[in-house]
Order: sequence, then structure tokens, then C-alpha cells
Amino acid sequence: MAGSRDFWEGRYRAAAETGASLWGAEPNGWIAEQAADLAPGHAVDLGAGEGRNARWLVRRGWTVEAVDFSAAAVEGMRADGLDAVVADVTTWTGDRPADLAVLCYLQLQAEALAQAIGAAARGLRPGGVLLGIWHDREDVARGEAGAMDPRIRTTPEETAEAARTAGLEVELSGRRDRAVDAGLACDCLLVARA
Repeated sequence: MAGSRDFWEGRYRAAAETGASLWGAEPNGWIAEQAADLAPGHAVDLGAGEGRNARWLVRRGWTVEAVDFSAAAVEGMRADGLDAVVADVTTWTGDRPADLAVLCYLQLQAEALAQAIGAAARGLRPGGVLLGIWHDREDVARGEAGAMDPRIRTTPEETAEAARTAGLEVELSGRRDRAVDAGLACDCLLVARA
């Protein structure tokens, strides 16, 4: 299954063996845009994958704890000098309060995604910011979903509700179109504050 631990373990191991990157070296553009003016502090990157957002934050003066359920992904991030841990992001608890939590294309079914948003919210210090970007379910209606299971797509309404339930104040909840080879992809966006 495309969202399973075994699936991702295999993808990250194969990428490491070939020296290729699944996602590239640059941070997600929207995450970088939203975080650019934040004062550096402590951040958590939940579902960090290869650590592209975590590395970018470190270069900007942040301390970052990167979390992923794939041991292969975490090995790669540690080899790059990142502080990374293997953990389930739906139940993860950090050792120190975070000023920023990043959830970048952490595609989970609704209940698990709400749990991950809740875990991120519990880890934020007062005033801390959660930045989330996901593949939106709107892509399914447009016929642009590809092979991705629509059950792990989300909507602004669902992510905003999960953030509010977790005690966060939603500052931005919406969609944006992004150019891809096949046309336009739709992203679900969330900015929320503790």
C-alpha cells in the first residue's frame, strides 16, 4: 500500500542506494515562503522524509528535530547531520517545546491526520506556528490524483477542524493551484498558531 511503512522504507532505501533524491534538495516553496520571516527558534518537521525542509530551516538558524516513521529516511537525514528520530507522527512527543511545526505532504487518512495535527499542536509553545501543506482531495475531482489513494487526500475544512480541535487558532485555511507536468495540482494549506 502506498502509505505504508514498508512502501516508504523501500522507496527511501532505493533512493539511498542510487544516491538519488525523491524530493530534491530545495525546501517546499510554500513552507519556505511562510517561514521566511519567522524568527529562528526550535522547529519540528513531522513526516520529514529526506529532510529538505529541516535542512533549509537549519541553514536559516533554526534547531530542528526531524521525525519520520521510515528508518531509512532517518538514517539519511542523520548522515546529513540532522537531528532525526524514527517515530509515529500521530503519537510523537518532543523533548522540548517548538516554535514551529512543519507538516509537508504528510498524507494520512483523516483520523490519523487529525492525530498528527494534535501531536504537533501539543508540542508547540504558546505563540508557536503550525505550517501544513497537503495534496488536496480536489485533485481527485479534477482527475489529477494519479495513483494516490483519495482516502489520504484532505481538504482545508478537515485540516482546519483538526487544528481547532487541537486548540490552535487558524490563521489561514485554503487551497492553491500549483503547476505540475500534468497540469495543475491543488494543495491544501494551513497556518495555525498555539
